[in-house]
Amino acid sequence: MRHSTYCFRFMLAAVSSLFLTLLLVPTAQAAGHEKVLYRFTGATDGAFPDSSMLLDSHGNLYGTTSGGGDQSCSIYGNPGCGVVFELMPSSKGTWQEQIIYAFQGGADGIWPSGNLLIDASGNLYGTTMYGGSYTVCTGYGCGTVFELSPNGDGTWTKTLLYEFQGSSEGAYPSGLVFDKAGNLYGITDVAYGVIYELSPPKQHGQTWTKNTLYTFHSFGGEPDPYLGFDSKGNLYGAWFDAFGGGDGAAYELARTGNSWQETDLYDFVGGGYGGQPMGGVTRDGKGHVFGTGSTGGNDFGIAFELNSGTGHWTESMIYNFCSLNNCADGANPEAPLLLDVKGDFYGTTLNGGTGCGFVGCGVVFRLAHTQTGWQETVVHTFKGSPDGSNPIGGLTTNGKGNFYGATAAGGTGGYGYGTVFELTP
Repeated sequence: MRHSTYCFRFMLAAVSSLFLTLLLVPTAQAAGHEKVLYRFTGATDGAFPDSSMLLDSHGNLYGTTSGGGDQSCSIYGNPGCGVVFELMPSSKGTWQEQIIYAFQGGADGIWPSGNLLIDASGNLYGTTMYGGSYTVCTGYGCGTVFELSPNGDGTWTKTLLYEFQGSSEGAYPSGLVFDKAGNLYGITDVAYGVIYELSPPKQHGQTWTKNTLYTFHSFGGEPDPYLGFDSKGNLYGAWFDAFGGGDGAAYELARTGNSWQETDLYDFVGGGYGGQPMGGVTRDGKGHVFGTGSTGGNDFGIAFELNSGTGHWTESMIYNFCSLNNCADGANPEAPLLLDVKGDFYGTTLNGGTGCGFVGCGVVFRLAHTQTGWQETVVHTFKGSPDGSNPIGGLTTNGKGNFYGATAAGGTGGYGYGTVFELTP
């Protein structure tokens, strides 16, 4: 429930605090061209996409929604247990949605969460936050890892790879990453969460093997769902404090023989220095670590750089969000940063912007390094319905200047059920 819980918490915080925002400089102007590719209706087509999109080599987009789908299934009173969908472009410039899988609840899985992965054969891999046979967590299950395989006739076959059991074994998985050997790595998304590895069997159809690599022992230290590898096979990520007792950290998980060693690269101190990193970290070619903190700075989040050139890691704030009138430059970044070939970063903020009144519907932004430091440009400001609002996941690019993402709300009617969009800066 991390994304939905934090979405509403930050929106309420923004409503109460934006009245106090200083009028510092004129409002930023959006600079990109945005096109809504699909608007969810909340029915069998899905509702509330809250993760990054996946782009295949044919230009098709894949994603998940936490709601909608099978209307006979429900969670917390909302119809539908979530779907995996595909969006296919046509020669006429329109996009067609196909439901790859609608979750049935119970042991089958509920509420797909985090990103999807695709392998060389076109199989998709993902997680559900709830579901599975072990109901000791919430009654809805402790979560699953699944595979979806194309059959060649437009249908897909779902295979359950792993069911979490709760307690020290892990619960509520969110997000996956591959290593070079085809092993899956992920995180369970609760306090005392774990980082785990899933290794494929020697023969297809046999059981995958799970190995817990690290357990977060500090209560309240909740790992965010984004992991990444460096060239040496070390994992990098971030954790935040879900209960307000700290401000989070960026960490490295390094393989040492047959075990893994966790090291906090930098412990955030909060306040004007920022804290609560929810979007993982991104490494550039020089080994510098970049990311965002969803709070601190002007109270609405920062972008940061971590550098180890002095022998220990130090933080530099490269942007302080809500530096413009009414947070027109964005507020509360929660998604990972995307590094392009020019060395610029692209990202999203959950709130801020000039749409949706004082709260803001969120923005897409660019951070470019200049001779005088880093400069932020708002590429797009979301407006609510019929446009999108509140992007939670990160961005994906086709390498040709187009970016793709999803908003958790906006689109069709009222608050809306979310959208998928294309953006050309």
